[in-house]
Amino acid sequence: MSHSTDSHADTTGAAAHATRTDTAAATTDHETAYERAHQWRAATSELVLAKATAMAAADQPQSQGSISITLTGNALSNDLLLADTGYIALTSLGDHAHASSHPMRVIPMRLDMLSDLPAIRVLGRGVTEPTQLRLIVELTARNPHTDTTTVMACEYDSVRLDAQNPLALLDFHL
Repeated sequence: MSHSTDSHADTTGAAAHATRTDTAAATTDHETAYERAHQWRAATSELVLAKATAMAAADQPQSQGSISITLTGNALSNDLLLADTGYIALTSLGDHAHASSHPMRVIPMRLDMLSDLPAIRVLGRGVTEPTQLRLIVELTARNPHTDTTTVMACEYDSVRLDAQNPLALLDFHL
């Protein structure tokens, strides 16, 4: 859940591999996805994405390779880029106690226009050994009518990347 001004909403989620796996019944998945999308639209009503930051840490940073973190959304069946970090060298990531902060380039957009929850994509390039990441993505949104600011954060304790699965797809949970 999001809070106005300087509050944070932290949600812990599990990392997905390169593809999402849905094993529950289709009706339940559809209802759950509908409920999540409705909650998202209610929580982000009138909010425009203004700033995004990714904080990342690795168990054992590698001496080579990089990651990129991208936030995407879907509106009217179109995939949209909302924010991205560009490439981050794995050597620049701190350990779990000292996560490094990376500002994201943002494309301002009304968040309640998204059809579903935004997706976070973590892509590893040149990752040769298994890497466990801790990731926090923080979004700052502004209501232009009331001039209030809302901060939402989503935390993932274990995002695994390796040479066979260099992509993690994560939903931004409220």
